[in-house]
Amino acid sequence: MSLKKKSIIGIIAGFVVVALAVIFGGKSLTAIKAYTVEKTTFESVITVKGEIQGKEAVLISLPDDLKNRDLRIHEYKIKDLIQEGRLVKKGDWIATLDIENITQQTQSNNDEIDKLRVQLNEAKIDSSIELKRLREEIEEFTYDLEYQKLELEQAKYESPAYQRKVNVAYNKTLRQMEKKKRDYELRKMHLRVRTQRIEDHYNSHLFRDSLLKKAVIAAEIHAPQDGMVIYTRVWGGRKLRIGDNISPWRPVIATLPDLSVLVSDTYVEEIHITKINLGDSAKITIDAIPGKVFNGVIYKIANIGQELTGFESKVFNVLIELTDNDPELKPAMTSNNNIIINKIPDVLTVPRECLFAENNVNYVYIRKAGKVIRQPVTPGPENEKEVIIRSGLEVNDKVLLSEPEQFEQDSVSTQDLDL
Repeated sequence: MSLKKKSIIGIIAGFVVVALAVIFGGKSLTAIKAYTVEKTTFESVITVKGEIQGKEAVLISLPDDLKNRDLRIHEYKIKDLIQEGRLVKKGDWIATLDIENITQQTQSNNDEIDKLRVQLNEAKIDSSIELKRLREEIEEFTYDLEYQKLELEQAKYESPAYQRKVNVAYNKTLRQMEKKKRDYELRKMHLRVRTQRIEDHYNSHLFRDSLLKKAVIAAEIHAPQDGMVIYTRVWGGRKLRIGDNISPWRPVIATLPDLSVLVSDTYVEEIHITKINLGDSAKITIDAIPGKVFNGVIYKIANIGQELTGFESKVFNVLIELTDNDPELKPAMTSNNNIIINKIPDVLTVPRECLFAENNVNYVYIRKAGKVIRQPVTPGPENEKEVIIRSGLEVNDKVLLSEPEQFEQDSVSTQDLDL
């Protein structure tokens, strides 16, 4: 082969190598997406999970007939419960409570009623017999007093000594009769009090029997108005369920929320609670409605923290009112709440995945004039999505969203940055 042909082949081979490098190298670079740097308003946020609820709601609670202290029943077990999310009309069935404890109390109360009925009858009979006996004794003294009175009248014809003797006997009988009358009244009062006490106990158990009968009926819980049933939450944050107990101190079974104004019910850990205030804005997304963002504002912050399952520290209940509404929003939907605690306007930001670090130096990859350059930068505050860049970038710079395989040397020395 001649030298000229070898030269031509070498040149062609070189062009092929360069072309392949350009094709495959360019493809790997152009395949990486880039973010265009611009000035924005940076927002520091606290992100917490929540649940959509109605701002106002009608409570479905333990009926008043089951709260009466005279029942002596402190809690009731839920035997059956309507499915959550069901639309109901006023008067529709909601829940059934276990009446076993009511039945036991009714049986015990009936036994007490029978016993007190016997005691009351016996007390009335005993009182009648004893008072009759006392009245007969008073009548006997009345006869004796009449006899002594006759003796006193006839004694005026006798000696003074005999008159004194008869007078003493008369006065003695008179005092004894007066004492019998006083004893009779006292005994009558005592027997009346004793009988009345038994009768009061008897009547109280009769009244309790009527309460227990009402309680059996009240164990069927019905909707106070139209709405969608949402279970209440019990201690620990979970939803109420069949087998749980309710009581006069924790009486709520479910709610019927007003869907015209919705809130996100959420909990914020105590390390963050001082960072938020009433009126702070929030951006809310719903897992079940992807692609939509709803605006909200904090309108209630609990004063006392509580311990909930799933949190390492105490949490505070926070309610965020949605200023936007949508027919797709439904109670009990899971929400992601980004509570905005700080805004910094007119700053350069990039997505967090654009920022890399090596040997305590932060840098990004920018695309300039068809080349990729590793550019040292000075980052500032960041949130879950983006980070502020204080120096090292300019508006309209193209920052790669992932690390490339090939890049040029740093365009700016790290010593030139404001670190």
